[in-house]
Formats: sequence, structure tokens, C-alpha cells
Amino acid sequence: MRTSLSLRSGALAVLGLLASAAFAASGYMVYLKDGTTIAAKEKYRVEKGKAIITLLSGTQSSLSLDQIDVAKTDEANRDGYGKAVVLPGSPRDVVPVPAGKSPKDRTLGDLIKSRGAAPRELPTTRRDKNAAMAGRMSKTKAGFNDLSTLPQKPYANGEVASELQQFFRGQGLEEVEIFEGTQGDRPLLNITTNSEGSVFKALAAAANALLRVRDRFPGKVGAFELLLTMPSRERAGQFVLTPEQASELAAKKTDLTAFFVRNVQF
Repeated sequence: MRTSLSLRSGALAVLGLLASAAFAASGYMVYLKDGTTIAAKEKYRVEKGKAIITLLSGTQSSLSLDQIDVAKTDEANRDGYGKAVVLPGSPRDVVPVPAGKSPKDRTLGDLIKSRGAAPRELPTTRRDKNAAMAGRMSKTKAGFNDLSTLPQKPYANGEVASELQQFFRGQGLEEVEIFEGTQGDRPLLNITTNSEGSVFKALAAAANALLRVRDRFPGKVGAFELLLTMPSRERAGQFVLTPEQASELAAKKTDLTAFFVRNVQF
């Protein structure tokens, strides 16, 4: 139970950080009486005492109308304060509608609320003589190796690094740094993100990149270590991406939001 709560708290912390870094865009901000804010595409509509809210992702969610601070919401959006894009706040009061929506239609907040599984560390493999030394790495609060404290050494295999950089540029991801990871066959990819959408884009691109380099350079890359950060260098999550996970993501057998919640390491 303690680990599960740690997962939810960590994931919500990432949401808050991404919220503060998001770029301005048109939208409608809903203020709840408990201080939570929800970013919507437009003003909510009321049906049978429920406020139906269309989130920025296009997902429709509902909550009881009496939970909304109507006066504050109207005032903020009338004065233009509601145009700052932030990710949905605490998911505890927002539920998807209709009830039968599939996981791909749910927000990251919805999944954080519903999942109790803790993130899993990739099983330790035997290190070979070429394995990168982790040095004096710090641990995250959940006990994982903190990839942000790994010494930043350029990835030793220049061909693989060059292929990765070229691939990510082709995907529109320019701010990607490639370092040696905790093991010789695990490049550490430090990708700068600034929103929930860019986090998911980075995960999808990394999955395809891993499959690509494994195909082009057999036996050279066993997995990726991903460190997602914001422009301010604050953490947006870290992952160990295996070939099996990459294949499922690339084939869209695993939803990106579900992958994030199950595998993010805090």
C-alpha cells in the first residue's frame, strides 16, 4: 500500500510540474472548491446536476456541479486567466463518461487514480566487462537508481548514437542527449519535455527508436534508460524501456498513459 501511494503521489507531482511548464494556449479553466483546477477546451455543460467537462485531450469527464466554484471560474475565464494551459489537477473527483470508455480514452490522471500496481525495476542482468559504471548514483524516493545523477559520459558507440539522434530529429524531437547508461548495452536518453503530450510523444518515439537500432545494430543495444526532464531540468519521469515493451508500444498493444503509470520510476 505504501508503494502504491508513493506511485500516485509521484505521478501527481509530475503532472503538477508539467502543468507549470506548459505553454499558453486557448482554453477554459474550471476551478473547484477544494482548490483543484481542471483545464478544459471549452465551458462545461450541465446535465442533471453534473458538469460535463471536455478536457484538453478531448476526453469528456464529469463531476458534481456543486464541486465547482462557479463564481471564481466565471470571473477567471472572463478576465482571460483561464487561458493558461495546465494539466488536469487531482483526479480524485473527476471520472470518465460514459462509464464504459476504454483505457485509451482516459487521461493520465484517471489511470493514476485507478491503478494500484507499483512501478517495476527491470530485473538485474549480469554485467559484462564493458558495462558502464554507475559511480555514486543517488536513489529516488522509491529506491530506484536516480538516472539524473549518473555521470554524463557520451555514449561509447558513436554509430548507435548518431542513428538515434537522426531518428529523433526526424520525429521532431530536437532536445535529446545520449549518454552511457548503467550498463554497456543501455544508452541513457535524456529527453526534454514540456507537457503531458510531449511526454507521451517521447515514449512513443523511444519505443520505435529502440526497435530500429536493435534491427540495424544486432546485439549492441539491450534496452533504453529514459530520463524525461523539463526545460527547467526538473524531472518528468524515468523509465527502463525493454524491447518487449517497445514492441507493444509500437504495435499500440499498450496504451501510452497506461505504460506511464505502470512503469514510471520515482
